[in-house]
Amino acid sequence: MFCPVCESEYEEGVTQCPDDNTELVERLTPENTLRDHSEARFVTLHNVGSPAEAEMVNDLLVQNGIRSAVQSGGSDAFSPLLSTSSPGAMVLVDERDLDRAQELYNAFFGSDTTPLTGTTIDEDAEEEREEG
Repeated sequence: MFCPVCESEYEEGVTQCPDDNTELVERLTPENTLRDHSEARFVTLHNVGSPAEAEMVNDLLVQNGIRSAVQSGGSDAFSPLLSTSSPGAMVLVDERDLDRAQELYNAFFGSDTTPLTGTTIDEDAEEEREEG
């Protein structure tokens, strides 16, 4: 089974892509593939504090029609298995969706790179020193 959006392959029995909630297809064809290989290129939207936070941002983007994925540690950008113990993660978006993705991210999180946990005391103090 394959996802027509991110083109990831899944084991038999899986019916929906866990990355973008798209119904899977038996095989990829030009008619059912949603991205144009000559144009599709993923770029970094944001580096965030943890894989869990990246997944939260990814879910928000996918719900709003943005083609996105998460890259964490050594994992492939389209891997559905992420380590929750590795520090930091990147949210990737199709470059064609980058402007809209940035607008959504800023509307929800502003410049916060740790949307779930917020900044640390040390990070807050450093930011105050830079501003003042």
